[in-house]
Amino acid sequence: MGNQKKSVIVTVWVTAVAGLAWLLSGAIRGWLLGHQTRLPGQFVALLFPETLARRTWQSVEPWPALLTLASVVTMMAITAFFVWVIVTRSEHRSPGQRLGFLSLWMGVVLAAFSTAAFTSLGYIVATWPPARMAALLDGIEPLLFAAGYWGIIWGWIPAWAGSRLTRSAAPSHKHKPATKRSTEMVLLLSAGVLAVTLMAAFPAAHRSTEEARALSEPSPPPVQTPEPVVYGSPEVSHAFQAPGKNWCKGDEVAISWQEPEGATGHRGMRFELTNTGTGPCLLESYPDIAFDNVDGWAMDVLVVHGGSFMTDDPGVSAITLLPGQGAQAFLGWNAMAAAGDMRTGTMLVAPYPGTLRHSSPVDLDIIDGGAVSLTAWAPIKEDPAAIKNTRPKP
Repeated sequence: MGNQKKSVIVTVWVTAVAGLAWLLSGAIRGWLLGHQTRLPGQFVALLFPETLARRTWQSVEPWPALLTLASVVTMMAITAFFVWVIVTRSEHRSPGQRLGFLSLWMGVVLAAFSTAAFTSLGYIVATWPPARMAALLDGIEPLLFAAGYWGIIWGWIPAWAGSRLTRSAAPSHKHKPATKRSTEMVLLLSAGVLAVTLMAAFPAAHRSTEEARALSEPSPPPVQTPEPVVYGSPEVSHAFQAPGKNWCKGDEVAISWQEPEGATGHRGMRFELTNTGTGPCLLESYPDIAFDNVDGWAMDVLVVHGGSFMTDDPGVSAITLLPGQGAQAFLGWNAMAAAGDMRTGTMLVAPYPGTLRHSSPVDLDIIDGGAVSLTAWAPIKEDPAAIKNTRPKP
């Protein structure tokens, strides 16, 4: 057998057996860990190192098969390069000095480690940028150690087969240097192309898997945002004024609101109370008032008892109302800059604090943090045309 033919046969045999052993170790491990078996995981990892990374089996079809093929072919190409170099470099030695089993075994170990390194680089590219730099090399170190461990417990098999073929061949003429170098370059170039292909396959598989998962996962149902609970002013004031004898209660009266009037930045509004009960009742206090904004939320408005630019406060006096008779009170305030603030949308009035309030929609330029003046109840005058008739309008 010629040296060239012998080198080719040894290279082919070692490469084929190494590729088969690489495939069997990874495939058997993946199958055992993916199915319910009685073999403990530590025992499986001890006999069948992780030559095919776990993420290979977690990819969507057809990537598990493609990644497996890329890994095995790359492993075989790198093995062929190392074995060819080892076999051809040992031709000039005497039969007793030629490299044999151990050198071939080391070549298989280096090929396994190189394949794992290119696989790890592919994972780094696929998951770039990492969530944190400390996690960049997660899973890479175990993969490299698994490849080295595989080379020890499985790599001797192709090395032994190659060494047997080497010993059985009779010595013959040596390779021509040009032929040897050209073959080395072809094998090196092939191994490099396949290694780059293996690296590029992992980002593509990762991207396809993420897209498939995004399509398969049902869209989360839209979050039903509950309507906010609006807290308006209470129907009965938390403030309490002890009522006198036979005072007019909120459920025995009707309250009506007049349109507000304004002058030179001042505002005034009158509201009236009518006795709707079956007997006379007494008013002897200031009204109880509150405000809600246009969205229904209670407003913080300072209420000052007294008059204003457009109203006069007669003070508290006892007013007896027969059924059907009424009384009036006035609200006064300065015009407020309501741009960007909630205006008053509802006004609530009760005969006195602590009894039922009546409400009515209004549109007033009273805002949170504002202040108003409130007069006491007074008898309705015969000519209520003006809010205030004791002071001329400017």
